[in-house]
Amino acid sequence: MLYDANQWNRLARWLSEISPLLGNQRNAALAGYQHYWNEVVNHLPEAADMMWDSLVTMLPSSKDIYQEALIDHGKWREWMDYQLSTGVEPLELRVSELAPIEKHAPELLLPFYHQAVERYILHKNRAGYKAAVKLLKRLAKLYKKLKQQERWEGFILSLSVRNSRLRALQEELRRGKLIT
Repeated sequence: MLYDANQWNRLARWLSEISPLLGNQRNAALAGYQHYWNEVVNHLPEAADMMWDSLVTMLPSSKDIYQEALIDHGKWREWMDYQLSTGVEPLELRVSELAPIEKHAPELLLPFYHQAVERYILHKNRAGYKAAVKLLKRLAKLYKKLKQQERWEGFILSLSVRNSRLRALQEELRRGKLIT
């Protein structure tokens, strides 16, 4: 009714008020809720803060629509902060989910990948080393894209030296053509 009547201020207030009631809803119900917020923000940009507050108060049930909204609105840093704070591993995400960040703010992926590489190495098993090498290859591409080849070479050299006693890791680094 408010949507059809283009009463964006009232709709924004209403959406904000019902957010606590939707806190336990599943994604299907929340998708419609987010659709209305998107329309409100398109017509009333100053309502964006209300939308973000509503989505945050509904966490963790709103995590999917919250992350999608962050991507849709180009809030790359906030999206990355959310991933880091919830302990998501880079290899758990599809490449298509990381593509917008890689395109628009690749520097934000560096700490995400670096921290994950260190965690995988701490597993001290072959599977962990293979996962670390997979991320190291992505890191190499990012450093190349950012035109920071020297920094990458210094990092991979120090990583190799720091972990020189981990034979299986050294083998995986060689197999991945990251060291010679």
